[in-house]
Amino acid sequence: MSLDRATRCRHSITQITRIHPPAHYTHRTIGELPAHDPARARTLVRELPTVAGVEELAPVPRLDVRSPTTFDDLDYVTVGCWGGVVQITDPAFGEDGITSGNLDPVFEGQVKAHPDARIIGACEMDFSLTYGKYLVHVPGAPDVSADGWDEMTVGGDPAEALRACGTGPEGPGAEGLDFADPDALNWGEYLDRIACGLYIPLADETLMVSAFKVSRPEDTQENIEEVWYPE
Repeated sequence: MSLDRATRCRHSITQITRIHPPAHYTHRTIGELPAHDPARARTLVRELPTVAGVEELAPVPRLDVRSPTTFDDLDYVTVGCWGGVVQITDPAFGEDGITSGNLDPVFEGQVKAHPDARIIGACEMDFSLTYGKYLVHVPGAPDVSADGWDEMTVGGDPAEALRACGTGPEGPGAEGLDFADPDALNWGEYLDRIACGLYIPLADETLMVSAFKVSRPEDTQENIEEVWYPE
């Protein structure tokens, strides 16, 4: 396989975000997060079951983390550790609704290890149509899961999870969220509220992340190639 061969996915979000209490950040206060901790990031990336070996690179702005476009790009993982907030971006979390399932076990492992934290797992893959998978753990509410293409299969109660964050669907800023129809729900906006404004980077933010070039376990590598490349 040529290393410069383009992936079949045009845009992606493949990340897990963990927010420990007190989870009081918003878009307006992200700048108050503590500085990134490279030592914690180094420890965390080595614990990922999707990673077999690690070469640490220089930290980069979170704004510079891009969707993979070539085979080589799939070997890069970034980890941000800002006080009580952790965010992992790993192409191995990518799915197409048929192959791979790396997101679920890593999400479940995070929930088991950190039940007191909000944990958001997200996979969005644009293959001309967009496949989405979202996993949400909020203490005090049943876990939420959703996946699909045009129609989403939803488990749990997204509105109840938002209420458990202290900002229910009736609150300010939630006017655009339609909980009556899961297919019409703006999942990006919803997850951004759960994730305290950290789901999508802001144009003027200054958060840094550690970057790593990794090798993969054999089964993980096979899953990655099945998802990101056409036959």
